[in-house]
Amino acid sequence: MALHIVHFIGPINHSAVCTIRNLCLQALQSGATEIELHMSTEGGNMTAGFALYFFLKSLPLPLTTHNIGSVESVGVVIFLAGTRRYACPGTRFLVHPLNWGFGELVAADHSRVSEWRDCLDFDAERYVRIFEEATAGGAHPDDIRSHLKGTARIYDAAQALDAGIIEQAVQARIPSHGATSHWWNGPSG
Repeated sequence: MALHIVHFIGPINHSAVCTIRNLCLQALQSGATEIELHMSTEGGNMTAGFALYFFLKSLPLPLTTHNIGSVESVGVVIFLAGTRRYACPGTRFLVHPLNWGFGELVAADHSRVSEWRDCLDFDAERYVRIFEEATAGGAHPDDIRSHLKGTARIYDAAQALDAGIIEQAVQARIPSHGATSHWWNGPSG
């Protein structure tokens, strides 16, 4: 078995998603038979996050995701792409109302505002579908609709286990020997 670990800490944006995608593709080209994504993210861009989720689901090998700090917002969707999912004790997950930033936009007409509302509603429903499908085996699956449009919900590792977000709360470990390769995002890697 050739385990490749992708380490990701940071916000979800188009650049980060391209980096994670490229690291996974490099791992595949390097003979990976399994990929682990060790992640901590405050979330970010919904479009980029959903694109990364669907890319990770397309990988032709097992993907394990591991929360090594905090997984928030659209980061939860990305995390749920794992076929096996873990969280370090003391970590958290955050599900909260979806929002968009409008950058330098200074004006919009009624039609555009209505389109944005419809897109937010669509994204909330696909978030719910992904969450429900991934957590169906949990002891107490949670209906997160109210958390995507109202009050946020924080899950600690034990609550995430109960809700089916993870299968075990366990400290992430870097194998001490063997055929493990590491890939990371950012300039410090």
